[in-house]
Amino acid sequence: MVEGGGTAMSEASRIDAAQVAASPRFASGLAALATRTGLGEDELRRRVMPCLHELRTGHTPWIHRLNTWAGRKLCHRGYEAIDYDATQVERIRALLVAQSAVVLSSHKSYLDGGALNVGFNDHGLPPLTGFAGINMAFWPLGAAWRRANGVFIRRSGGDPVYSFALRQLLGYLLERRLPLQWFLEGTRSRTGKLGPPMLGLLVYAVDAWREARCEDLLLLPVAVAYDQLRESQEYAAQARGEAKAPETLGWLLRFVRGQRGRFGRIYVRFGEPLSLRAALGSPAMLPPPDSPQMNRVLRSLAFEVSRRINRAIPITGAALLTLALLAARGRALSSRQLRIAVRGYLEHARFHGHALAPSAQGLDRDQGVAAVLEDLQPDGLVEAIEGGTTDVYRIGTGRELQAAYYRNTIVHFYLEGAIAELALLRAACAPPDGRAAAFASEVLALRELLEYEFYFPDEPQWQRNVERELARLAPDWLESLDEGEPGAHALLGRIATLSSDMMLRPFIEGFSIVADVLVASGPGAGLAGPQWKAHALALGAQYLAQRRLRHADAVSGHLLGSAERLVRRRGLCEPGAAALAQREAFVAQLRDILARMDVVRGIAVRRVVHDLAAMG
Repeated sequence: MVEGGGTAMSEASRIDAAQVAASPRFASGLAALATRTGLGEDELRRRVMPCLHELRTGHTPWIHRLNTWAGRKLCHRGYEAIDYDATQVERIRALLVAQSAVVLSSHKSYLDGGALNVGFNDHGLPPLTGFAGINMAFWPLGAAWRRANGVFIRRSGGDPVYSFALRQLLGYLLERRLPLQWFLEGTRSRTGKLGPPMLGLLVYAVDAWREARCEDLLLLPVAVAYDQLRESQEYAAQARGEAKAPETLGWLLRFVRGQRGRFGRIYVRFGEPLSLRAALGSPAMLPPPDSPQMNRVLRSLAFEVSRRINRAIPITGAALLTLALLAARGRALSSRQLRIAVRGYLEHARFHGHALAPSAQGLDRDQGVAAVLEDLQPDGLVEAIEGGTTDVYRIGTGRELQAAYYRNTIVHFYLEGAIAELALLRAACAPPDGRAAAFASEVLALRELLEYEFYFPDEPQWQRNVERELARLAPDWLESLDEGEPGAHALLGRIATLSSDMMLRPFIEGFSIVADVLVASGPGAGLAGPQWKAHALALGAQYLAQRRLRHADAVSGHLLGSAERLVRRRGLCEPGAAALAQREAFVAQLRDILARMDVVRGIAVRRVVHDLAAMG
């Protein structure tokens, strides 16, 4: 039992099909399902019971201890610690005692579940009932995890019977006040950024609260982050078009062997909790289930949790140094140059109160830079060129996509400044009496362009955020804008760190590949057939060979997938002359943004040269 009356599976127990089916809510739900499907209740029960059996879970103490021991051993093969914040842990302990809760975590690695389960165990928190994909239920893991609070789920594929079974199980678990856990993205992030939220289980959790199966439901955002991640090599290969390996016992053994190394720490950080009652009001105030209005409510809720996860992510040393080395575009940098390159990003993080991992905290000292560089070399992510007057470093040959994974974990922290730079340059070209309006318009246009890549607040809040950040960086920015292009260039020259070219160019270049594929298809349907992505990857490789792209990590299957969602949402894949004209306008927009990034880079390079000369 958990203090305060909540129940936890801390003794030998199980939750099986018969228990869930015995609930009065199951009978009423089955009757409603019969009405919707036209099937008899006996027939539905016959179909539901095997689904519930597949979803069974339980807690066998010795298996839970074994599972925790195995998770600890696996994590510590390559990581020196699973790092929790003690103050956050005490706060979460009190919250888990008080009410029903769902832990919604980011998903970077197969190690995430181990880091959560081991950490909760070691800090005396109640065991989590975790939901995982049915692909992980292979022997012997499936049998063990089902006895250590694990629930394996499959995609329903539109099967109303399976969906009903899963909904009933989740509601039953919340009635018992068991803390639940799943990954909001549904799958591991292959890019380093937080992926789009999957609403399925969240819908069922909100429905359980709507049905008064719990008085309130607390959503606990959690960020799991890594100084280094071996799986980033796999993600880079998939971005180049390789297929994902299926999970099997042989795969597991290879995965375990691959975790030996020196990868730093695993960080588990809690974001600001979100109460359903505080966020949504009373259940009676909600729109009808399955209505478009309710879908918007759920998406807004999931996006808010995602933003809170993002804010909790610690900035690592690997993320900052790969950012600087990728921005160098193949040029090797000295430790001193790297320290200058990341100085402004450290200052920004400290000013805004973003969490800095220990590996990042020392990057304003030569020893700290050297320590992170040393850790990045055994894997080949960073190459050292030694023996000259000073050692210099660059991204390893062919490792750009892997390096981009680390950079992408922190891009969201610097979006306001990056977009402000581009909007300033666009507004400076507008007529004098329209420059402020042009700035505001471009800020929103860039938000719309990147909406499938990052989690933005609503438009008015986003506008305020950008203007507030720009005022912090350059209090006289409106006066400088009045001077047109010379004023904007001079203003950018005074800002300590410029980030649009370093942070956002790969995304815009990736979009430009898809835009060129669309235009080349003529007035026909764009991105038709399954081969369009292979063609786009080949076109990107051609552009790299011709040096028409500045960043090799722009040629990524994951990034092309985001671009596809964007252009389909804009109607650019429809056939016809009108769509072709819109595609050409899209290409022109991207080229204009890239030209502005060239201006930003030129200003940034001149300042770095000046700073190095000033240091002697």
